[in-house]
Amino acid sequence: MYDESAPADEYFGKMKMSYLGMNNTFRDASISSGDHTTNPAIVNKVAFAEDALEAWAAKYPHDPQLARTYFLATVVERKIWLKQNQEHAWIYLNRVVQLFPDTYFGKLLKADLKIGFTEHYYANSEACPAAPPTPAPVDEGVDAYFAPPPLAAAATPAPTPTPLPSVTPVALATGLRVEVLPQPCVPSLATPAPTPSP
Repeated sequence: MYDESAPADEYFGKMKMSYLGMNNTFRDASISSGDHTTNPAIVNKVAFAEDALEAWAAKYPHDPQLARTYFLATVVERKIWLKQNQEHAWIYLNRVVQLFPDTYFGKLLKADLKIGFTEHYYANSEACPAAPPTPAPVDEGVDAYFAPPPLAAAATPAPTPTPLPSVTPVALATGLRVEVLPQPCVPSLATPAPTPSP
């Protein structure tokens, strides 16, 4: 068993993390994430730990400590509602179930897999529909002073925002569902029209 294990003072990945450092990073990020998050600071911290985890698994593929770290990675990846992180959670969950089925973590994730795994992530934002342009004022010269005042334009009601559609999970594979959460539209940044010179 010890022949397959990484030494506690060996470091992996770009950030040179030990397996204890990876465990602490995943555990801390899981606490910081709350129920779910898309916070870039947490996502980047987890990405560095993932890089170290992949380097460790490539060098010591049968290290028994991998089961715990994969489990902690699965927990935090499920809380990061980005497509890439949700896919990593599914991959890590399956690695534990396949490579370490008789460990505590393998049994725990097998039971979780029987309930089903749902990926949650947000859809890409789309631009809001463009508003109709407002007509420019017309300079009618001196005759405008003698013309009758224009009739008041009928007030147009403010557009009501369309409600976001309801979300239902879609089955992708046995035990795997996906729930893509819609996002409100993003207003386009139109350049203002130049003001006419006097």
